[in-house]
Amino acid sequence: MRTFWLFRSNLKNFEYYHKYETLEEFEKKCHDFYMLFPIWLLRNDYMDTVVIWRLSNTSIKDINFVVNGKLYSQRWVRNFNEVFNYPKPQMSFFRGGFKEYDIITKQNPDHFGLKLYLATGRRVRPQWGGFYNYLLQEDKRDMVYSDHKCLPFYKTASPEIFFPYLTGDSKENEQYDICWPCNFTQIRYKGQEFFIRTISQNKDLQKLKIVHCGNKPEVGKKLCKKYGVTNIKFEGSVDRKRLNALLNHSKFGLCLSNLQDGCPRVITEILSSGTPLIISNLTRVLKYYKMKGVVEVNDLNINGKIRAAIKDYKKYKSEVAESIKKELSFDMVMEKNISEWLKCL
Repeated sequence: MRTFWLFRSNLKNFEYYHKYETLEEFEKKCHDFYMLFPIWLLRNDYMDTVVIWRLSNTSIKDINFVVNGKLYSQRWVRNFNEVFNYPKPQMSFFRGGFKEYDIITKQNPDHFGLKLYLATGRRVRPQWGGFYNYLLQEDKRDMVYSDHKCLPFYKTASPEIFFPYLTGDSKENEQYDICWPCNFTQIRYKGQEFFIRTISQNKDLQKLKIVHCGNKPEVGKKLCKKYGVTNIKFEGSVDRKRLNALLNHSKFGLCLSNLQDGCPRVITEILSSGTPLIISNLTRVLKYYKMKGVVEVNDLNINGKIRAAIKDYKKYKSEVAESIKKELSFDMVMEKNISEWLKCL
């Protein structure tokens, strides 16, 4: 029996996708790559059982789906020590950064099979001394630790949620020059003040139509007032269906995360929507994603690069269409991951 365990987080609250009672609804409406890729492992006969472990202070009934006759189970425990009551899996994936994972892997390292720790951003290595076979890195700059073995980790976005509209599907196509998805609760990591200040210093950037989506828009409006910027529309928090629409209605998506951030999910969401990407050279991302349809900028050249990209956006748009087929399909991404993992068993 080939079993795969995924430790998604130490959060005890329900996520929105826990309300979905059927596999079909779950796959169509869940955006979370970490929750979706284990289904792929079952469907493609790499695993026979998947268990997603979560914490809860109360008893919660397992949420079970059947994938090609195989079990995909979301299971709650009061303490992760309870996993020792179950037979060990062939492979365990830890979405890194949580102390509880380090505690249980130190307590009984042999109980988890091949232990894969997704290291990202400020959590680029285990902080509490956990035992893992490999750290999965999303940026080549992080694959340099002599005291840990590292593997690359590839991800993409749900094709059910993020996809390009067909030509003529919407009268709002290209309504905006830039769609900027990021939360202002993460203002230390996402480059918001830098970009707004940059706009204030350049007349060409002030002519662009920019739409921002993310929480705490009042923070963004306050920064715009501080710097005299008037060409950003703040949509506030939007669901992912609306985000895909806004991206499809924009010439470019924007991501200016710094090295304190992990590899932002909006990178693949933007590209999967068929929208070209403007990205900071400091943003954590495997070179794999620096494909055609991506414009990399730095603090010195951001003005000129954005102006030139906007003028030539149709070229970038056509390049992204090719990138979706060649680089971002769920099958291609997961084949890259699983081929690396199976070599390590």
